[in-house]
Amino acid sequence: MERHEDLVLDASVMVKWFSGEEDSEIAVEIRDKHVEGVISIVSPDLALYEVVNALRYNPAFNIEDLKRAVSDLMDIGVDFITPNREILEKSVENAFIYDLSVYDSYYLSLAQIMGLQVVTADEKFFERAKETRIVKILKNFKL
Repeated sequence: MERHEDLVLDASVMVKWFSGEEDSEIAVEIRDKHVEGVISIVSPDLALYEVVNALRYNPAFNIEDLKRAVSDLMDIGVDFITPNREILEKSVENAFIYDLSVYDSYYLSLAQIMGLQVVTADEKFFERAKETRIVKILKNFKL
């Protein structure tokens, strides 16, 4: 099966795999294409903590639900990237350039360094970084 593209996903998209929130069908389509081997998903290891924390505070999730989500998240095969000096320095620069949190800037910087697009459901992140032309908003994203 031929790969079409690789993507950086932020935690706001991955949360939708489990939560059924608005635009979750698009997030699930991206996940399914990854599982099928059509695309590859890359994300900072920070996303693991962000996803689990968001689900932790979702009243629909109990302890067992959260443990299952953790297991699924780890088993899906996302390439979680550990930070290095280059990514962190680029994240600091982008945080100032685009008025982003260093967390959001990490996703952008990883995408820039790897030559990929980043998909987010976070409108604020998208609006601040859309001029890069590599940040895409989930609700309008097409594979």
